[in-house]
Parts: sequence; C-alpha cells; structure tokens
Amino acid sequence: MRNVRLCTLSVVCSVFPQSFLLFSFPCNQVRPGCLLFISLLSLQPVGQLQSPSDSPYEPGQLFLHKHFGYRGVVLQSWPAKLFDRNVLSLRATELKTHEYKKADGSNVNVYQVLTDQRDTDLCVRRDSNVVFSYLNSGMDYVFHDDIIPYVSNDPIPIKNEYLQEFLIWTADRDPPLVPTDNLRRWIETRRQSLEVTTVHREVTEGIRTTTIPFFMGRRLVGVTCAGALFTIMVSVYCPSPIPLFLLHFSIQDKNDKHIRYWRYLIRLENFTSERVQLRERFWKVFSITGSLESVRGKGVVGMQPVLSEESPVFQYHSHVQVPVPWAHMWGSFRFERPNGSTMDAKIPSFPLCDRAYWSNSEEHSME
Repeated sequence: MRNVRLCTLSVVCSVFPQSFLLFSFPCNQVRPGCLLFISLLSLQPVGQLQSPSDSPYEPGQLFLHKHFGYRGVVLQSWPAKLFDRNVLSLRATELKTHEYKKADGSNVNVYQVLTDQRDTDLCVRRDSNVVFSYLNSGMDYVFHDDIIPYVSNDPIPIKNEYLQEFLIWTADRDPPLVPTDNLRRWIETRRQSLEVTTVHREVTEGIRTTTIPFFMGRRLVGVTCAGALFTIMVSVYCPSPIPLFLLHFSIQDKNDKHIRYWRYLIRLENFTSERVQLRERFWKVFSITGSLESVRGKGVVGMQPVLSEESPVFQYHSHVQVPVPWAHMWGSFRFERPNGSTMDAKIPSFPLCDRAYWSNSEEHSME
C-alpha cells in the first residue's frame, strides 16, 4: 500500500444528518455512485455541519472547501469589489484611469485561510485532475461560496503549523477559535501583500475565469546610461518561489526608480459537461507609458490542467513585475476539446495600480 495514492473526502451521513465524517481511500478506486459503499469503511467523525451564511464568516470559522475538499479555518475576511465583465457595461470595463469606479462593482468577501495540511498534502500528490497548485505554508484564499461551515469540539481541529500561533481555543466563544495578537500583528505588517481589494471575472462559452491581483511591494532600481534596469535593493514580501515574468517598459518618469512586484490568483471553472484541457496562455500588459507587451506560453505553472465534470475547478498563483506605477493585464486561455477543436476563454482585464504612488502624486499636485 506504500505506493497507493490517497485522497480525503467528506460525506454527510444519512443516519446523523447534522454530522459528517472524513475517511481516506485509494483515489484511483473512486467512481461515481460508490460513496455509499465507501462510507462503510473506516470513518473518523470530525464535527457537525452548520448552515451556510450570507453574512461574512468570522476569523476562527471551521469549514470544508466545496471544490477542493480540504478542511480549513478562516483567518481574515477581505471585503472586495467584484467586477463581472458579463454584467458591467462596456464603459465600466474600460481602463482609462488608474482607478476603477467603486460603484461599478458589487460587494464580495474573499477569505484568507489556514488549510489542514493532511488534506492538502494528499490532494497535491494526485497526478491527474489537479485542482490547485499553490498553497503557501498551509494558507490559501477561498471565496464565500467555497465555504461549507462546520463546528468541532476538538481544540486542535486541523493540522497546521500556524494554528496555535494565530488562533487560541476559547470554549465559551462562537466560533471557539479566537484570533491572537500574533495574527493581528502578522496581518497588519503584511496587509499590503495579503489584502484582496478587487476581483475580476468573465465567462466565455461556459468557462469562467476569475482574477485577483495582490500588490507585493516595490524594488528600488537604478538606471544605467543605456537605460537598462538593475536591482540595487529588494524590499518586497515574496512568500514562495512561484513563476513570474518581468516586463521591460520604457520609463518616462526618471524620478520614479521602482519596479512594482505583483502576485495574481487565477481560478478557472468549467460549467459545461464537456471535458477541456488548457493548452496555451496569452497575456497582454498595457502601461501608463503607452507600452504594450505580449507574453504567451504553453499551459500554466508548468501544467496543462483538465477541466471536467469530475474536476471542474483549477486555481493557481503567479507573479509579474512592472517598472511603472500603473498598468493593466488581460488575455486569454486556449482550451482544447476532445474532438481537437479549440476555444479561447477570456481573462478579464485587471489593474496593476500602485495606490501609494498615486496618493502621493495627488497630494503633491494639490500643493
């Protein structure tokens, strides 16, 4: 059994409708309709299901991930603006300034969470139908609709190295896991690189692409006589070495000698019954200087994921660096159908805006 791949699933027990159980089994033996048989195997009770809430979940809320199946706990709720390209007017989707009009977006909540590393380690080992590829130190971002809430009497309900540093068990509280001062300090120190402010979404022929940009910080650079950039100091929060690409724009503002460092989350969802495989990516980045850069490549993060009815969601993170205070990105993913035909799913445009730079510029212009 040493080489057997395992996967953890959750099941709602029909005998105890308010309880659910977790169990492990060889994932290559899973077939539709076999859950009743598998539920007779060794089971481990972990908690009681709660009704989903329309209100934001509080830090300390335990949950099951609706798509990826892992157990987790909420660390922080980030209120953000959702810009849906299939709902917004053409005028609202145009990027002619460095800021979106807040009235054009709807309110959503995105959560920063700790994940149970027993569950995610098992899922990551799967070599087919991979559903997510980035979990930094047992952390992830989840959307409100991803959360299946539950409660547990276990003071250590998930296995994560940061659980006891960030949350403390307090039996008379609801939820009983309460944020510590360490968590508050950690979030405030890294707020710039952790906070979710905007979410961008678009559906193309049943494939929905969602993007979330994160501003990680600035790199102070120098400019040689030939105009080439070189890094002389690094002051950004980079959580892990994940793919990035560097764009070389001409810099018109000689007084601003910074490279901006961005991380972005991409989620792909297949709402059709047709199996498709991501083959290529196409990116365009337009800067405030008027420069347009294009990047293309095979797959994403070294993978060509399959989106099917059994595994309809794929999520990953990547990085980009731009030497300007404002730019925006958009593009498309090329998917291949079983018959060999292809379709391009749009990547909605999203801004790469250094808000601190523009705040300082506006203050100086008013003086």
